[in-house]
Amino acid sequence: MSILCKWRALLGWVSLVLTLTSCGFYLRTPAPIPFKTVQLSGTSAITTALKKQLKAQGIKLVTDSADADLRLELLQEQNEKRILSLAGTGVVREFELYYRVQYRTKTNLETTWTLPLQIESRRDYTYDDINTLGKQLEERRLVENMQVEVMNGILRRLSALKNSP
Repeated sequence: MSILCKWRALLGWVSLVLTLTSCGFYLRTPAPIPFKTVQLSGTSAITTALKKQLKAQGIKLVTDSADADLRLELLQEQNEKRILSLAGTGVVREFELYYRVQYRTKTNLETTWTLPLQIESRRDYTYDDINTLGKQLEERRLVENMQVEVMNGILRRLSALKNSP
């Protein structure tokens, strides 16, 4: 490859980068949450990831409810696996996975908790007895993706809350 071709390729990449940055392109970021301190109570599979995301947004996690601008309580977590379809021989062909989290919030300006809110995610996947290990791995990854989706849904809903009466 000649030096001229290398320079043209480099110039092409530089112009692409400059075009993308000048047109306002940026990676999607989570919506800012209008609270400085949050008390997170309750345990679920997404608690650690939720804490990490809140800290990444510059929100301080506190243990005392008097210090918290927002109190978030994870009430219940459910994982379900249902049979979606059977083959003619009675063998399972498809499963449906559900992941639900129920939570409630309370700002420091409110006197009562909100009604429990629920976020759920659902996935379908085919099953094959011949490839059991692969299907178990697929199921585990689908559950992890559903947990991330539910956590992001909670963060979006928190960003919509107001910090004033």
